[in-house]
Amino acid sequence: MLKKDITLIYWDSTEKQVAELIAEEAKKRGYQTKITNNKFEKCEIGWYCQHHNFPQYSKFSVIMLHDIVQQHGNWPDLWLREPWNIYDIGFLPNKIWIENWNQCSQYYYTRPKKGMYLAGWPKADRIKKYLNSEKKDEFRRSIGLDLSKPTILYAPSWENDHKQDDFVQAMLKLDVNIVVKQAHCVPELVDMIRCIKEMYELHKDIPGVFLLDPKTNILDAIMVSDILVSEESSTMCEAVMMGKPAISVTNWLIPDVTPSRFPESDYDFVVKTTKEELTDCVSEVLENYDKYAGEAKAYSENHFSNIGNCIPIMMDVLDSYVEGKECPVQPLEVQPKRKVPFKQWIFHVKERIHTEVYYNYKQRSKFVSALWDFLKKLKDLITGKKSEKKEVNE
Repeated sequence: MLKKDITLIYWDSTEKQVAELIAEEAKKRGYQTKITNNKFEKCEIGWYCQHHNFPQYSKFSVIMLHDIVQQHGNWPDLWLREPWNIYDIGFLPNKIWIENWNQCSQYYYTRPKKGMYLAGWPKADRIKKYLNSEKKDEFRRSIGLDLSKPTILYAPSWENDHKQDDFVQAMLKLDVNIVVKQAHCVPELVDMIRCIKEMYELHKDIPGVFLLDPKTNILDAIMVSDILVSEESSTMCEAVMMGKPAISVTNWLIPDVTPSRFPESDYDFVVKTTKEELTDCVSEVLENYDKYAGEAKAYSENHFSNIGNCIPIMMDVLDSYVEGKECPVQPLEVQPKRKVPFKQWIFHVKERIHTEVYYNYKQRSKFVSALWDFLKKLKDLITGKKSEKKEVNE
């Protein structure tokens, strides 16, 4: 029998906000809860959402996505690189993710030990609160927005190459409130933190430009906005979830590899444009706002499951395992089991070894860390170039 003791593990402020929502519901059901960014925390029930987790340190493990468009460039098979068979139960957010899983569930690495469940997107449980006009007006007044003007929000996944300035200069041509909500970065993202500070200094004194504290809840920012502008951030999903049009600037670069890449923005729920045409694109959406907002609302209704009831469903499933009773939610059906193709299996094993060594042993052992750094320098010396993939300790 499991103890009613949950440890929710996060890495950034957005994940922490979701963990707090889950902990709130768990406490109502008599659970002890702990929220930590220690991915090696030893716990009774470990609740994970990061790319690289270590559920061997928990007696029972739960896994969910941290980003509704997570690993979009590798769809449908997210699990090849981030296997879920090492967890006990898994939660998916919507029909799109069920379609992804149905294409891959024949492979062992996609299957949590006890079951995969459709639950919904935890952030959606607070949507009604963010549609409250009184709360919206209160937040608008708190940041000084001109209520007579539409509000355009910039919330990128990465800040680099003066993207914020591209946005601000494009919006200054329109009669709008210009709102910026940058990510609250972990300390390891030194370059991004530097870029955010540089952009803050550049725009802090421009009338009509509102620079939000990065710790601001993104749903607060979306709530008071009419349009969201980004590149490939999950914030675009959250905007659409709230019935707000989202614009993806397709030639803003993403610096998570060297050289930087173009964003993965081939989602059918966003409006696509370029930085050169951003002013005209926003103007077009504003002029035909009812059409674009209607499309966003229709997409939300068709693709976001269990809005307002996601976390209770998750907890109902967990309760059934903790209390040893029949689960009120049926697990998703799996495809007939098949062998993983050899090349695919080799890639999968290589990724698993890299994850375990780099993100676990290297972090916990000075000897392994020193050996890794030595071997990497040796490899760079032999090949004459640095590895393209940036290794960020998540």
